[in-house]
Amino acid sequence: MLLTMMCGLTLIAYMIAINAQGPVRMSLSYLLATVLLAANVWAIVQHVNIGLDSIKTEELRRLEAEKRKVEERVLSQEEALKTNKDRMSFVAKLNTIITTGTAYGTSMMNIDLQDRNAELETLLGRAGDTKKKVEDLRGEFEKLSTADNFFAEPLTLIKDGLQLLTEAAQYYQQYYYSDDSDQEALRERVMRQKASNANEKFQRASVLIASSG
Repeated sequence: MLLTMMCGLTLIAYMIAINAQGPVRMSLSYLLATVLLAANVWAIVQHVNIGLDSIKTEELRRLEAEKRKVEERVLSQEEALKTNKDRMSFVAKLNTIITTGTAYGTSMMNIDLQDRNAELETLLGRAGDTKKKVEDLRGEFEKLSTADNFFAEPLTLIKDGLQLLTEAAQYYQQYYYSDDSDQEALRERVMRQKASNANEKFQRASVLIASSG
């Protein structure tokens, strides 16, 4: 509106200058009209520049907003990939523990406690070695970071399975310190049962991990 008024005033000033009588009046009228024209041109140029600057600023804001969205999307994807990679590594460690624990459990389920081809010292060595391996395996599991609730149920099953496996290994070793045949039979039965129960826990944990994708 202001530019329109200035344009109108400029036209009126030139009309007055055209109709002016006398050289002095005509000169002053044209001078004032020219000043108004220059002011009008300057105002129009400033208005156009302000409009262009506003468009550029808005465009820069839009580009900056899009850039932030892209960066956030990339960061989110990187975090998801990192989480997935860490989870895969965690699953590999759990599967290793399950496989090893199952092997120990199967060994205690099927081992011949009264191997006639081995001396007592050898049998005691086997029992002690199995007990140590089970304890080491349990230690490896306890070192794992179990903060990921995604595997809460499998972790509980593995923990219970290792506890049963530890108890089975203890009965395996205690078998050779039995006072009589009845105590031997009891300890053997308990050892094999606990080893079997441990393997069942490991198997259920393995199925849950596999089904979780």
